[in-house]
Amino acid sequence: MVYYLNEVELKYLTLNLRPASRLNPVPEELRGWNWHSPPLKHYYDVKLPMYLICGNYCSSGRDVYFTMVEKVKGEELFPLSLGKAVHNAVAGAIREAKKLNFDAKPFECGDERVNKAVKLVWDYTITACKSAFLKARAEQPYASEEDVVLTSMPFLVEHRLDGSLLGCSDIIAVDCYDYLHNIVFDLKVGEVKGRMYTTGYALVMESIYETPIDIGCVVTLNFGDSLTIKKDLHYIDANLRSRWIEERDGKAEIVFKELDPGKAENCSKFCLFKDLCL
Repeated sequence: MVYYLNEVELKYLTLNLRPASRLNPVPEELRGWNWHSPPLKHYYDVKLPMYLICGNYCSSGRDVYFTMVEKVKGEELFPLSLGKAVHNAVAGAIREAKKLNFDAKPFECGDERVNKAVKLVWDYTITACKSAFLKARAEQPYASEEDVVLTSMPFLVEHRLDGSLLGCSDIIAVDCYDYLHNIVFDLKVGEVKGRMYTTGYALVMESIYETPIDIGCVVTLNFGDSLTIKKDLHYIDANLRSRWIEERDGKAEIVFKELDPGKAENCSKFCLFKDLCL
């Protein structure tokens, strides 16, 4: 399943990332539970969606201006539709697997390209969850069914959080949180890079639960004749946290002061406002 770590990734986590986080710990002022003190304290009366803080589709931040100031809804392009469908498929498959409904079928829409991708990721996820469940049940024959489910599929998917303590939206959905390994995941479709989402999710979770979250993982899916998966396991260090704060503060200023930053020099081909940004 997309959120299970293989043997190599588990070794990298245990022998590299965990020791690195202990040798170079996150400064206390950059922990989410210090949301009320600088530099995490937000000074503008603005609540930004996480995707506007972390997306970086527009290098100038004009997407923030259009969305939050002009209240303009961008055009939903195919990559965005595909991404939404894949996110829903992964989350839905895990939910069905936790109910031991391993024969459940994925939803379908009118686009065959989306349906093909959804079926690939659904079948992969269901199969991986079933395998993990059967393995755990065989190794722990006296465990309750509930316990086997919780330990073989230790994932909170689309976990809802209130990010308002950090100046974020009060409706945030974390793609996945592995509560046994204490890893926060961000799921991407296509060649999209970046660790801002995992950093934002970690900070918000720390602000609410006051438990340190040091490890993030960006999972990138690509679809062709088959499904390919890449994972970027990383330490959510002080540099990432500082960059996230800079992004939040700069974009909050755009909204609060209603500043139009102008057109970016290099527009993303996935920009939702390409037809409006002249």
